[in-house]
Amino acid sequence: MYGQRAGQSETRVRRVADAAGFTLIELVVSMVVISILVVSLFGLFITLVHSATIAKQRAVALTLANNQMEYLKSLPYDSLIVIGGSIVGTGVVQPSVTQTVNNAKYTVKTGITYVDDAYDNCGNIYSTAAQKVQYCRGATTATPTTDTNPDDYKDANVSVYNAGGTKLANVDTQIAARVSETASNTGAFVITVVDGTGTPISGATVTVVNNVVNPHVNASDTTDENGIAIIYAATPDANNDYVITASMSGYSTLSTIAVSGSLQPTYPNQKVIAQQASNLTMKLYPMVANSLVVQTTDTAGNPLANVKVYAKGGYKKFTSLTDYGYYYDNYYSNYNSGTVSDNRLATDSGGLGALSNLVPANSYIFCNSDNTASANTNCAIGSTKYYLAAAVPYGGVNSLQPITVPINDPTNPPSAAYTYGGNQYVQKVQLMLTTSSTFPRVYTINPYQLSLSGGGLGSVLITLTGYNLSSATAKLTEGSNTYTGTGCSSTTTQLKCSFNLSSIAVGTAQLAVTNSAGTLTLPTTPQGGLNVVP
Repeated sequence: MYGQRAGQSETRVRRVADAAGFTLIELVVSMVVISILVVSLFGLFITLVHSATIAKQRAVALTLANNQMEYLKSLPYDSLIVIGGSIVGTGVVQPSVTQTVNNAKYTVKTGITYVDDAYDNCGNIYSTAAQKVQYCRGATTATPTTDTNPDDYKDANVSVYNAGGTKLANVDTQIAARVSETASNTGAFVITVVDGTGTPISGATVTVVNNVVNPHVNASDTTDENGIAIIYAATPDANNDYVITASMSGYSTLSTIAVSGSLQPTYPNQKVIAQQASNLTMKLYPMVANSLVVQTTDTAGNPLANVKVYAKGGYKKFTSLTDYGYYYDNYYSNYNSGTVSDNRLATDSGGLGALSNLVPANSYIFCNSDNTASANTNCAIGSTKYYLAAAVPYGGVNSLQPITVPINDPTNPPSAAYTYGGNQYVQKVQLMLTTSSTFPRVYTINPYQLSLSGGGLGSVLITLTGYNLSSATAKLTEGSNTYTGTGCSSTTTQLKCSFNLSSIAVGTAQLAVTNSAGTLTLPTTPQGGLNVVP
């Protein structure tokens, strides 16, 4: 009996010991599980607190939006103009106001635009029927465009944002004038902003300025999803005094300019006729901040240090049929390093420098080689002037000029990247310079690429443009083969020669041009010469 009890006691002790060991493991597991639950609950708590905060902010924001809208309704109709907004006139409404409520900052933004309503037909301001249907409220393709005053009523929008930029409230209303509508004595602007492919850019800022009319006009609007901004009630001016500017963060900026003598601008200043609209399409390009590495060398390819480099390019300022290199200075505008003051790029001890924020997909030229050019538009070392013999790009599809900067495409970045000062640039150019004013200069080669896909080449006419080309000769060299130009005709700025290329192979043929002052031999690396592809 005693033995049985002892055995039972020992069994209970073992069970207690076993239970204690199991509880310790279970405790560790439980602590891990509890920790996970605590973290999850804490995250949920933070989310709930944030949601509650946002809910309170939304309530405050809605109150602020309604208060602003009531203020707008209290104003006379003619005073319902946002300062610097899309309605021309003397504005009293601030476009953006910051208010603090319960230690939280709110930004109240107000926009007021005119509305053209099809109730009394549409205004004669639309370039297409589709545009009329889009922007004349309630219109169909059959709606007449006989409304002499398309400024039918005003649309007011109030949006409120928190300090983090989150939109918390949005209120809209339409406000009409008390008086009956009369024929308009003003005009309008319909501005379309697109990128390099013609795709509309939404959210671009369009400004319209005229400092000639009285009172002065300074209005702005942002483009919609179709890339269009409409400015109503513009004071008539038949003298093309309206300057239009389009801009967008991450894109180039473009402004219209005036006629210069016989030169016609690519993007001209605009005029406005009463009851009509001025339509203009403006093209912006996605920008790459680190644009172009410049390498200065002599005509043998040796680096030239401390060269002050004149550069100009970007949007084509005026139209011209004579775009030779030394004429470019008259026709291109965006970046100009020497017009107002001497802010030319200075290359370092290795002959290198860099230019940033250049408008992409447009031509850039260097070293004004006109003998009458001012000092600030030359390339020089000290007081010694250097002439541009050739500008040879490292990237792109063409040999020589034009030198272009790739468009910024985050989904398809440029394949070529060139390092300078620890930064990556998307284009590089070698400027071959000479102090001889009579040395041959070559700016373009046409064609710059030929294909063997048709089974080989025969006689090919190649045209070179540049300077000092009168009585010059040209030859192409590929490996051990040399192809000499025959039947050449030349002027100071152009050289045309025929080449028998029946035996040429895939690769780059090196170009050399000779006149009485010497021979300019272009490097095949980077990519001067004639490209032959399969």
